[in-house]
Amino acid sequence: MNNFTDEERVIIADKEYKDLEIKDEISVGDNTLGYVSQANDKSTGEQSFVITDKYCPPTANIEQRTQVKEVTVIYRGSSFELSSDAAKDWLLNDIPTGIQVANGGGAVAMPQLQSSSETLKNAMELYPNAQVFVYGHSLGSMNAQYAVADLSDKDSSRIGGGFFYEGPNIYGVLSPKQQATADALTKLNKLFNYVDSKDIIAIGYGSGKLSVGNVIRVNSKKVGLIDQHMWGGYNFNKDGSIKATKEGCLQLAKYMVTQQLSAIDMMRKNFMKSGGGLSKSEEIFLDASEAMAITQGMKQTINGEITELTQIYTEGIKNAGDLWRTTKSNAENTGSHLSYGECINALARGNATESSIVREPVREYEEKLAKATKISRNYDELLQKIGESITKQLETDQELANLIRSM
Repeated sequence: MNNFTDEERVIIADKEYKDLEIKDEISVGDNTLGYVSQANDKSTGEQSFVITDKYCPPTANIEQRTQVKEVTVIYRGSSFELSSDAAKDWLLNDIPTGIQVANGGGAVAMPQLQSSSETLKNAMELYPNAQVFVYGHSLGSMNAQYAVADLSDKDSSRIGGGFFYEGPNIYGVLSPKQQATADALTKLNKLFNYVDSKDIIAIGYGSGKLSVGNVIRVNSKKVGLIDQHMWGGYNFNKDGSIKATKEGCLQLAKYMVTQQLSAIDMMRKNFMKSGGGLSKSEEIFLDASEAMAITQGMKQTINGEITELTQIYTEGIKNAGDLWRTTKSNAENTGSHLSYGECINALARGNATESSIVREPVREYEEKLAKATKISRNYDELLQKIGESITKQLETDQELANLIRSM
């Protein structure tokens, strides 16, 4: 199953800018995503790649194509080099669509969005038994958003996940039918639209505005203009989860747990194909795997809480310090005939002290953050124990280990 961390998915999306060739193996760390089976360079300027879990080009026979279980479609973003490709990207697609987004919508989608839809539909027709994942960045994000929204109800049920990065919000460009499809997939928690508020390209995501996918607002650091757009401001936790708002982390945790539990359920069915139910060893392994999935989801949710608390903590310290400095300044201006010490004593009589304004609030923030961090560490310890339990089970049951490897 396509169970990658947020950080690994960014790596996958970034593959769109590589010079990929047919049959290239696409790996992320120790995991293989699949093999490039199609590389598109269309007259509209669309550049995209279709990756299948086993190499299977469009010319393969239907029997081979039905064996493909996962397909990943990646759409490339705009070219910045002076070329005919850049002209198509910017003049025929980026700028016109940007104007549509800024004006709240448009009557007709630009050519590259339409051709990207055909790419996805074609891939789904070629590989009829595959679950499909879609990625795109910048212009590629717009292409991906439009492609999944333009699917039929039947085909949209095969979307395993859509991950869109730093592109304008094209929801207003969609027809009512396309919006309904996007809404349905978003409600099913299958689409995610990552937005760095410091990136000037990711426009149209104001408060209350609908979008193609759950908007994941990234808690980013400030970097250069181009780097900001190219994921440079993204921050990740040690487990590969992205540092985002609490709401975004919750949505991503739900998706991760659903995907992993689905994979475990598939594994359970494979174990039972021989009949006679599950062995004790298989039961232990599946129970531990379910516990791992749920615990990882809880850990990612806690990470969102910690990120938010850290922001509150940092802002609270700054505000407390500013308030104390302002209080002292006002006191000195009002009591200009008093010495500094006399001003401080006068403030203290009104319970306006550095302790009450700065130290006590800061201490409260630190205590809350410490509690949340402790909970996160507890989840880390629990995950380690569950992982050790799974490893031990596989070490003691080589038959089970070989069966899992064969899957």
